[in-house]
Amino acid sequence: MDREGDVSEVLPWVEEVGDRAIIRCVHNRRVEAPLRLAHAAVRAQPVLGRVTSTVPRSHGKPARTATVARRALTTTLRPDRAKYPHAWPLTWTLVEVWEPNPAPEHEALHWVLWTREPATTLTEVQEVVRKYPCRWPIEEYHLTLKSGCRIEAWRLESWDSLAKAIVMYTSVAARMVALRDRAPQEPNAPATVLLSEDECAVLVAKFGQGRAVLRLTRGQAVLWIGRLGGHLNRQRDGMPGVRTLWRGLRDLTLLVEGWRVARRLENRCG
Repeated sequence: MDREGDVSEVLPWVEEVGDRAIIRCVHNRRVEAPLRLAHAAVRAQPVLGRVTSTVPRSHGKPARTATVARRALTTTLRPDRAKYPHAWPLTWTLVEVWEPNPAPEHEALHWVLWTREPATTLTEVQEVVRKYPCRWPIEEYHLTLKSGCRIEAWRLESWDSLAKAIVMYTSVAARMVALRDRAPQEPNAPATVLLSEDECAVLVAKFGQGRAVLRLTRGQAVLWIGRLGGHLNRQRDGMPGVRTLWRGLRDLTLLVEGWRVARRLENRCG
């Protein structure tokens, strides 16, 4: 969870249900440690190790490498009894990723994460840090469910109907996120890995006359689906996002259905 998960109602609920979590820390909470406050307490811990990581390009700044120190502190959080009379002390681990010596032109990397994952060794801390960025594709998946599939606008009358619809659209949302993420990673892979042969044939017929359907690449297919959804593919546009892919896949589905109907009619007429 992001910083919005660092609230006094979420932390005890996670512990009460026996679940595990990684939550971006925002509040400098009171803890059972000599320094009393969480941020200072974890900074006072010995460095478990230093790791050099690649920082991707963002906000007009080029990609770079950063050497970060990693620390961890398992401690007890003491709730404010005046505000939360029914709360109880909680045992969590705070993981810190901090860049002590950034270049002057760069802002220092700094992550502070509450977790219930094992995090006492450098290997365990690295695993917590590796898992946390999984939050972004998960958020994109839920964004696709809500903004693309519009599950919040459904007016189904029973829980069973809603559950069946969510199961169906779950695969749709997962497919769109996979298309968006895998196209840049494997742009030259065959498009048929993620699309049906009919979908590839329709894309080639509409945008790429003269191309062999089986040679359609994943990167080109996603760009064409994006065109159906309104993506202009200008130099700075990048690859289509999930909202654009949703619109493109919706239109592609209609085109494929028309394609199949036309073939059936052609077969009937000889």
